[in-house]
Amino acid sequence: MIVFYGIVIIFFAAIIFKICQKSPTIRGWQGERTVRRVLGATRPGVQYVLNNYKLVDGETSCQIDHILINENGVFVIETKNYSGRIYGSDEQQKWTQVLAHGKVKNKFYNPVKQNDTHVYRLRKVLPQGIPLFPVVVFVQNNTQFLQSRTAVPLARLLQVIHICRVPKLTTEQMESALLALKNARADTLKKEEHLQNIRRMQETIAEGRCPRCGGKLILRNGKYGYFYGCENYPSCTFKKK
Repeated sequence: MIVFYGIVIIFFAAIIFKICQKSPTIRGWQGERTVRRVLGATRPGVQYVLNNYKLVDGETSCQIDHILINENGVFVIETKNYSGRIYGSDEQQKWTQVLAHGKVKNKFYNPVKQNDTHVYRLRKVLPQGIPLFPVVVFVQNNTQFLQSRTAVPLARLLQVIHICRVPKLTTEQMESALLALKNARADTLKKEEHLQNIRRMQETIAEGRCPRCGGKLILRNGKYGYFYGCENYPSCTFKKK
């Protein structure tokens, strides 16, 4: 009986594993983890690595998989973990993934254009004179059918970021770029927290509760008409018209 249950558990575990393997979210996470491992950790004075970097630019926000700073510049890295054959060029709006010997074709937004947008936004944040290099890395190394200046297989990623470029960035320039990125990310977190606070307050009010003290909101008639005020008035003066 114990052996039977063991077989059943292994069977269902295998099914769950297969399902997870097909999930785009899981595959994306696995790809980013692989690239993170290849890039390595921050080594002060040598390289600085930021993973899952978020930036708010006006009304819009973006998420950048990896940013690496070394003496050659700032590398903005977009990770793709697609299997099959990938077709596309830098100019095309959509790229194509071909699976099952051509029987299945999936379209997806050109990641080069997506990454170029990231670079454009980062230029506003970084000090002048800091070179940026967009890189789209394919974890499955299946770039042979692509016509792209910045899409590379995972096997070539380290070669790309360590290609000698002149002039080199000084340690001070690298640290200045890192500080600018960290400050921009801190501002992003503040904006996200502010928006979350607003949403929470709106949800609390919609439930008929005071967002300040949690008291019940009561309909009152004031000098300028009806409004909802906190039941704990005058100790709490919150009102909603």
